[in-house]
Amino acid sequence: MGQLMQKGFQSETFDSQAVFRTVLDAMATPGKIMELPIKIGPPKMIAPASGAILITLLDFETPLWSDLAHDSEAIQWLRFHTGAPFTQVKKNAAFALCTDDKNLGDPGHFSPGTIESPQESTTLIVQTRGIDERSSLRLKGPGIQTHTNLKLTGVPNRFFEKRAKILNTYPLGVDMIFVWDTIFVAIPRTTLLEVL
Repeated sequence: MGQLMQKGFQSETFDSQAVFRTVLDAMATPGKIMELPIKIGPPKMIAPASGAILITLLDFETPLWSDLAHDSEAIQWLRFHTGAPFTQVKKNAAFALCTDDKNLGDPGHFSPGTIESPQESTTLIVQTRGIDERSSLRLKGPGIQTHTNLKLTGVPNRFFEKRAKILNTYPLGVDMIFVWDTIFVAIPRTTLLEVL
């Protein structure tokens, strides 16, 4: 475990900048499948893309919620590399990591931010069982020319139905990143999503 705890980015500056640029690109083009631009070896409960995104974005001022136990090797690895505090209250989380779709629940339980500070919402990272461009979901909105089709294996339709209920509160909302192994896709709060 001690050896695993030492593994993060090979180059702190280069790798974090590369990941940050890729995340920005994903947020600007919802539904576009992105490939992780670097190699990383997080503990087995955390997908490489999740690990890279979280150690890029987390710091000691950004509380993390996860369905993983706070004393698990995976969470200790994240805390070791970022200093982020762990919270068991979803509304208090700046970032959230869900590793099992059975624990996904209602996205409305996370913080949508406030009118004064909408940027203080939760960014939710969900590990899926697969991502591809088949058509079980249709995405429309800013950053998408007409529409984009997407399939997120393992994420239940009821999750997206619950997400639809919080879409009318813009600029409030929850930005989401869906991950599978080394690939990921962003669905920000501005994206309209239709279950096909």
